[in-house]
Amino acid sequence: MLPFPTSAPYRIDQVASMPLLVAVLTAAILITATLMSLSALKSRARLWGVGAVGLVLEITLLFGLASWGTSDVTKLSHDLAFQTDRVRGETFWMLAAPLMVWLPYRMAFVHGLVSAGYGALGLGLARSWGAPAWGSWWALLLLFSPFLHNFLQNGVSRQALLTLLLVPLLLWAGRLTPVGRGPMSLLTLWAAAVHGGFLPTAVLALLPRVLIFTSTPLTGSAKGPNRRQWLWVVPVGLVLAGLLTVAGPTVWFKLNHYTREETFFNSYALSPVVQRLQVALALGFGMVCWFRRLGWRHLLVCSHTRQLALFGLLFLLVQQSLRQGWVPAFSSRFADPIGLFLLIVFLAWLERYRARWAVLPALAVTLDFWVLHRLLDTLTLQCGKDDAFFCLPDRWPWEVSWREGLKVDFPIPEVR
Repeated sequence: MLPFPTSAPYRIDQVASMPLLVAVLTAAILITATLMSLSALKSRARLWGVGAVGLVLEITLLFGLASWGTSDVTKLSHDLAFQTDRVRGETFWMLAAPLMVWLPYRMAFVHGLVSAGYGALGLGLARSWGAPAWGSWWALLLLFSPFLHNFLQNGVSRQALLTLLLVPLLLWAGRLTPVGRGPMSLLTLWAAAVHGGFLPTAVLALLPRVLIFTSTPLTGSAKGPNRRQWLWVVPVGLVLAGLLTVAGPTVWFKLNHYTREETFFNSYALSPVVQRLQVALALGFGMVCWFRRLGWRHLLVCSHTRQLALFGLLFLLVQQSLRQGWVPAFSSRFADPIGLFLLIVFLAWLERYRARWAVLPALAVTLDFWVLHRLLDTLTLQCGKDDAFFCLPDRWPWEVSWREGLKVDFPIPEVR
């Protein structure tokens, strides 16, 4: 029996390439999404609800199985059962570790649940904004998006869960949809226990609030921010200060590691498909401005537009940092959170101007990327010899040998 590898790339040798099964699961998701959309158009609320449950289950199954061949899932499946040093300071995972031993495929199952959470987010936003016919397609826009390649297709489950839990904070900060203060606070506290990147991600989620209260209206009839609107700064500041005090050592350790020691970083944000998606988002934005006759003065006083511009510029800044080599090991880890927030604000902006149809260019790029590129890639996968999403387990959960492992010796590029 081979020892489990102690350095990247982490591997398990119990993997197989099953392109037909992956294609069937993807087809099931697409069919369910289509049926949900049709049932909403015909006002079949109960049928839509049944489809939503089915869609979440299908997403859990696909992403749970497909993440089996990735390094992060493999090492956490092993380490959370035998040692928890890798998640020191992340209270949630240390408490959840004993439970994970009993889950089918361990961390892969957890990743399937996290991915399903992203799908449920799209459905929830559609219900909140009264657009159930678009819910399943918004779910797929988030789930299959090249913006979230590192989160959902590389199995970076912990940071993906952190960012998902902070979405209510973003929705509240940007006034994008009504959010209960109690649930939002509980989810934010949960996020603080999930990952060391909590503080900078929480700051990103809160930035829209600053844009709203510091904006200067261009019309005389509009009112500027009043003193009572700023009262939110005090409790939020106190909570963040307390969390920083508790998590400070871990945050400082990781910041120092990623800026001074770590050399590996992903370059997914620079991939051609990401650039095509950016163009598609810009196209949708331009189409709405044209058909709704939105001038620059109107756009400047619109808080949704300012938020969209904010996250669009932040994403461009991350891309530039990767091109120029400005602390790329640090900045690359925030491409996915910024990309998620950008997509959510874009959907909110379309809802603001009643132009849901303008999501179609971005949806077309996303589905083209997934169906015509990612699925076709499964035909050439070398599972067990490559750190690949879509490499599925070749045995049932109770047949997995967790002490068994395989270390493949081949050079790992610093950028991929």
